[in-house]
Amino acid sequence: DLVKEKLLRFARAGLAVATMRGKSYLSMGGVSMGIAGSIVDQPFFESYLGMRVEVIDMTEFLRRMDQGIYDPEEFKRAMPWVKENCKEGREYNSPEKQRTRAQKDKDWEISVKMAMITRDLMNGNPRLAELGFGEEAQGRNAIASGFQGQRQWTDYQPNGDFLEAILNTSCDWNGPRQPYIVATENDSMNGATMLFGHLLTNTAQIFADVRTYWSPEAVKRVTGYQVSGRAAGGFIHLINSGAATLDAAGWHEIDGQPAIKPWWDVTTNEFRKCLEATTWYPSITEYFRGGGYSSSFLTRGGMPITMSRINLVKGLGPVIQIAEGWSINLPEN
Repeated sequence: DLVKEKLLRFARAGLAVATMRGKSYLSMGGVSMGIAGSIVDQPFFESYLGMRVEVIDMTEFLRRMDQGIYDPEEFKRAMPWVKENCKEGREYNSPEKQRTRAQKDKDWEISVKMAMITRDLMNGNPRLAELGFGEEAQGRNAIASGFQGQRQWTDYQPNGDFLEAILNTSCDWNGPRQPYIVATENDSMNGATMLFGHLLTNTAQIFADVRTYWSPEAVKRVTGYQVSGRAAGGFIHLINSGAATLDAAGWHEIDGQPAIKPWWDVTTNEFRKCLEATTWYPSITEYFRGGGYSSSFLTRGGMPITMSRINLVKGLGPVIQIAEGWSINLPEN
């Protein structure tokens, strides 16, 4: 069994390398808020991964929306599906900073169009050729992408949380499908990490921020509760940034336990449970002036997780960090 597993791992790694070769990373926009990972290092993708980098300005989204360069029939299918399945959460903005109902409805429409346009930019869409847009129909042969968003776009238009979350998920209004790899804030290093994870496991990938490490002593001091079991050594608090794959809600199951399954094994019922576990909240307008919707869900406890991150170390090159653990749910009190 050990030899078998080593051979399979080698084969998966070889397939991942071959799959990446000649593909592109699509940089939609530039550097987001000075984040080092969103400074797209083209030599890394070209020389190390055998890929290339395609770069577009975010005004391409405005052009395609203004000129109708998307499939209107798909949009007509998508909007009722979103209204039925993406439940809107409470309003957290103060009354004077809330967007009107008309603005919120428009935000949903723009968010759906942004998701469709991102997919078309990555992989192309033969439907666009039928509509007279032959060049746009070709796409950028992108196996991964990133959307800058913050701040120039989000000061003006709805944020990218919905497009990132739904594309990173293994199903949408068209039914089950392979998840896309779309990095929040154009963090290309996270995008490359997610691409590795997806190609090696065939699962959807979580884009999450590491917020805080809670040691057992800190938990005891603040709450009076003594953590135990898998949390005995403390735990890391992850926030999904409103853009993580819905698969991460943990409603896939393997042998009765929470998991993220290979995309072709995800059942319609499992995806529906992930949808039902997710709430979409109007974005905080002090931060996202252009509106939009951010997702929120609580991951089921007991799901195995592999955390990883690629960094570029000057004088050394690409370095990957890997940590394994479990999702946990602590008592609400």
